[in-house]
Amino acid sequence: MRSGEEFADRYVLHEVIGAGRGGDVWLAHDTMVGQDVALKPERAEGEGETAVRRLLGEPRALAKFRDHPHVVTLYDVVTVAPDGGGGEADTYWFVMEYVPGGGLDRQPPVSPERAARIGAQLADALAALHEEGIVHCDVKPANIGLTRRGDAKLLDFGAAYRAGGSETITFNGPYSYTPDYAAPELARGSVPRPASDVFCLAATLYALVTGTPPRGGARGENERDGHREDTGSRGNSQSMRHLRAEQGFVEMDADAVGPLYPALAAMLRRDPRQRPDAAEARHLLEDIAAAGSRAPVDTPADRAAAPGDTAALDTVTRRRRRPLLAAALAAGAVTALALALVLGGEGEDGKTASRSAQSGRPGAQALIGDPHTADVCALADTAALDQFAGEDVRKDVDYGNFDRCDVLVGVDDETRIDVSIRLLESAPPQGVRPSRTIGRISIVDDEAEDDECSRLLTTGGSAEETLVQVRVNMGEGSVNGGNATLCTVAERAAESAAEVLDAGPLPRRAPAYPQTSLAWRNACELLDATALSAVPGLRADVPDTTIANWGCEWSGTVDELDAEVSFFRDQPRSAQDGTVLTLSGYRTVVKPNDDGDSCSALVEHHRYKGQDAVTAAEMVRLDVEGERPIEDLCGMAQDLAASAADRLRTQ
Repeated sequence: MRSGEEFADRYVLHEVIGAGRGGDVWLAHDTMVGQDVALKPERAEGEGETAVRRLLGEPRALAKFRDHPHVVTLYDVVTVAPDGGGGEADTYWFVMEYVPGGGLDRQPPVSPERAARIGAQLADALAALHEEGIVHCDVKPANIGLTRRGDAKLLDFGAAYRAGGSETITFNGPYSYTPDYAAPELARGSVPRPASDVFCLAATLYALVTGTPPRGGARGENERDGHREDTGSRGNSQSMRHLRAEQGFVEMDADAVGPLYPALAAMLRRDPRQRPDAAEARHLLEDIAAAGSRAPVDTPADRAAAPGDTAALDTVTRRRRRPLLAAALAAGAVTALALALVLGGEGEDGKTASRSAQSGRPGAQALIGDPHTADVCALADTAALDQFAGEDVRKDVDYGNFDRCDVLVGVDDETRIDVSIRLLESAPPQGVRPSRTIGRISIVDDEAEDDECSRLLTTGGSAEETLVQVRVNMGEGSVNGGNATLCTVAERAAESAAEVLDAGPLPRRAPAYPQTSLAWRNACELLDATALSAVPGLRADVPDTTIANWGCEWSGTVDELDAEVSFFRDQPRSAQDGTVLTLSGYRTVVKPNDDGDSCSALVEHHRYKGQDAVTAAEMVRLDVEGERPIEDLCGMAQDLAASAADRLRTQ
């Protein structure tokens, strides 16, 4: 084929604009309708109907989104038989919309606000794909083009996967991906899911701003010329690129991406269940673009010369010399950022002292004081939440661990919003900017599950510490009111709690917990290494602890097994809740949880008369989760419960 030739009696060839799996991609002019198009050749891999069906999966997927403004348009497929026969396969020419901006892997870095605008458009496209049960699997700069107006277009569906069924729409097997941008579940060979595209999009946006994927390397490395790593290349899985992808490793410079950081941090979470969906990601990115982008650049040429973007690139170059925020997302540390505030060593009276007091930093001890005596429910202002209630608003002071207080907001007969306010201890997430400040207290957006919304309250200044977490979700059995409603409630609850903290110090409980209460005990001491051996592979020497040692969690190296011990208050469990046992004289209930991959054992320590004279119980809760049959998980939970009950009896 040569420039100037006419193809299929309709398309006049102009020039080669790229290379794909099947050969050169041509810019051509459609003489029938008078528009430029891209002609991309494809050949079936293998023989028979299955190979052809896989080949045609891409145009069939594209055809579903002909009218979407941010998905490249497929106009036609032209079949060309080989000259002279000879048993060669037909060539299928995809006649596609010409996107003059080309792949963004060949373009200079853009500003965070420009990337947010591009990302919002692509997230909108991904949301449309996901509604049709299609996962793109290979979102990356090379698969994004720009129109003359500067709008983003999602290109190349050759790696796409039809979720929820066995039918694939790929050319080379179950699915394929590019390691530098792939979600960890893709790299590990798990079934692709919509959340996988959200991860890939975040990695892509980071590369658009910094020039480097969040796993290092050059932005266009291993992704040009249609090259793609797939699941058949497991022989190279020990390479650093594949290993980082499988582990979910990411490395972000929060300063370089500026306002994008909170959104990217959420989208790059290792656990796909904790990432926002594409629609929510679009809203996050739209807000960033609207707040910071007043004059978006329209063309690649304009963007290359735009002084704002040049400055952004210079800033990235300078800031890359600073230490990076590394591997926090891969290790799942972001999900553990909401820990407790005030505990460290022991004071002269044997009680646990404030970590702030030990370090000499003012403020933290004055605000919270000893958590054993702090009235957490003083942070919960029911009047502040009246505007959301159609029924009543009330505190539930007898639920959960001692570090929390819950507020139940009755919206109507079918809907209840649960607000949990919890004391924490640790530094706040790095690089996250507060959404607002009330006196000396900053309110910071916190990560949460898809059906929740969360805020952190921190002290300001260089000695910044996390004080409180406000987490909001829909009550059990409620009709979901949407994340927007939950976040509005979370913001209001956080504001009222911040006002209490800023006025400080937090009031003391009246009356105090009785000396028989578990509140004065150390939950972590109930399980030693011998007891923890009931759960294979646990790292017994490296627990994650909560405030006042009211909870301890251990992770493992076998079948993703984790174990946790914590204190818990609620109404006593009945035989209907699970299997009732007696362990070292303590009534215990063992029950599988609704998630299907965890089991709990609740050891009842003692009962007491709680709020409104309702009988409540203080319990020790043992949880085991992982990739084992539920009966095995419950057996491990029971073994841990037996050890904890024995320790309770002898202490």
